[in-house]
Amino acid sequence: MPFTVLLVCTGNTCRSAMAEGILRSLIPEERRGDVAVRSAGTAGLVGSPATEHARSVCLEHGVDIDAHRSSALTRELLGRCDLVLAMTRAHGEQVVAIAPESARRTHLLSEFADGSDVEVPDPMGAPREEYESTFGTLDGYLRKGLPFMMKLAGEEE
Repeated sequence: MPFTVLLVCTGNTCRSAMAEGILRSLIPEERRGDVAVRSAGTAGLVGSPATEHARSVCLEHGVDIDAHRSSALTRELLGRCDLVLAMTRAHGEQVVAIAPESARRTHLLSEFADGSDVEVPDPMGAPREEYESTFGTLDGYLRKGLPFMMKLAGEEE
């Protein structure tokens, strides 16, 4: 059973969709069977594609999220995840409200990555430059947190 990382934002069409694609691209090929990456949104949207700007900015960086479709954050999904990374404190609070047993494995993305307390702003409806900034923020935090994720995934075996 792979170690499962869930990335959470509001609609699952911008931040967490981008983060899912970025994280998948960062996992070393030889470890891809050990780690599963998912994303979901607190707004309950199901089946929506990532926004055009999210897709184009990701593709520009070699990350293809064209096949992404939004998923709703559910108790069942949370029960299958080993690590939950939220874009904002409110997202983390919503995770815990849905599944209190997820509290110990739920973290703000920046906190998990480098111990900071920085929320990832929502670029929804903003110009493309905001999506580029969001990509850079997500990429930076995910690169910092990747070694710890890989260590946790190894401990799950």
